[in-house]
Amino acid sequence: MGIDNIGICSGIVILMEQLIGDKISVISVYNRTKNIFSPVKIDWQGRIYIIKKIGYHHQLKIGGTLHHVFTVTDGNTDFRLDFDSEMLSWTLEEVSDGLAS
Repeated sequence: MGIDNIGICSGIVILMEQLIGDKISVISVYNRTKNIFSPVKIDWQGRIYIIKKIGYHHQLKIGGTLHHVFTVTDGNTDFRLDFDSEMLSWTLEEVSDGLAS
């Protein structure tokens, strides 16, 4: 796990991202009225993060498997999550300090 991207402007760090790739536990909800599936809580490295906002959600196929990718924030840290619809598993793909948003 290392720093993937740091942008520096006038000596001030404006963005820090780390590629992670860890399997994580996620509590998610499905709203049948709005037909929306979304993560609400992440358990990563023994710490619980409450999702306050979903930035975006998109779907992509990798091979024959549909993946749902979410960018979310707990208000301090931004996360990119991947839900594998075949394996029914979540992967934390990336973490950012949120300074860029």
